[in-house]
Amino acid sequence: EAKGEGEGMLGARLLARAQACARPLLAQSKHAFARSVGTAPSSAPPKTFLEAGQIDRGFVEGTAMLGAAIAAGTFVPFETQLSALKRVIDGFRAAGLRRDAIPDDVLVKDYLRKNALAAQNVLIASPSFYFLFSWITGQSVAVCTARAITGTMRIVPFMAFFYGAFALLAPFATQYYMRTGGTSYADSASNANMALMLGGFVFVEAIVELRGCGVTFGQMTISSFILFVPALVGRLAAGVLTQQAKVGSESVPVVPADWEHSAVEWQRSAFKAAKALCIDVDFFTTAAGTGVFQHVLNAVTFVLLARGSKTTLLDVGRFLLFGVNNSLGSGAMQAVRTLMMRAGFGLAWNMASSQQWHTPVFDAAISAGRAA
Repeated sequence: EAKGEGEGMLGARLLARAQACARPLLAQSKHAFARSVGTAPSSAPPKTFLEAGQIDRGFVEGTAMLGAAIAAGTFVPFETQLSALKRVIDGFRAAGLRRDAIPDDVLVKDYLRKNALAAQNVLIASPSFYFLFSWITGQSVAVCTARAITGTMRIVPFMAFFYGAFALLAPFATQYYMRTGGTSYADSASNANMALMLGGFVFVEAIVELRGCGVTFGQMTISSFILFVPALVGRLAAGVLTQQAKVGSESVPVVPADWEHSAVEWQRSAFKAAKALCIDVDFFTTAAGTGVFQHVLNAVTFVLLARGSKTTLLDVGRFLLFGVNNSLGSGAMQAVRTLMMRAGFGLAWNMASSQQWHTPVFDAAISAGRAA
């Protein structure tokens, strides 16, 4: 017993000594971070609501671009749109995409239509993302609402490029894997999507995220991308690729199917709620599967907004530990809020991806391709 008591006292002394050594280091890091984001901001704090809401040139350009796209889809005659789509298909053939590898209907359905809808779904869900990001970093509801709109509009050009380039390049990449690897169409398409994502599209997505949150090109640094890009790869695998593949698919509730006609009231209610909100496996993959990666992305984004080009990896690490209010509790709460943020955005995104959108021009081209 005396031996056990002695070992216990020794362990207690070692623990106390470790705490005594760690406490000054944590305090020093915390206060250093407080000084870095509190006394040396990269720019003056916003003086007006327009500045706080990030109503800038990027917002105006994105709004104009989205407005032009909506106007074209609304007022350009159906026959003209269909003729333009057929010319796009002919362009793929002229560039070397073979019909025996990817027929016209598959080209339209799996690449042109799917990526157009994927871009649309991201824009539909994006206001929830930018609202929640602003909220978890301490902004007022009015500012959060403004940034939900301005952030979404600011990413329109980048989303158009991202999904447009994906639609143009993915068919050729799929054909390449089918020819060289001898794999099936489904496996080749999956390999092509991953190769394109890791081969350069991840950097486009990085700019999309940072610009949407209000980070200017002048505030971005090479060192910040060292953390940002790997975390973004993980989030893209669980987010973009999941939702891109899901486009137009019916949502299957995560609760048991027999609950729909269960004699128990709460089970029927749970099934109806899961069905209405599209609570399925893809929702949990998108929300929970991206939460950890999003915590890192939020840290980089927040510090870039505060420090700009002066940002270091140490600044980001301090934010991950101490959060907005420079305490370990704040750091933990920041992680919890990030999970809530991803759940809210994932819910909106998953619901948009589960809808059966009406696309008459694409549908007509698909029917024509099948009949050919």
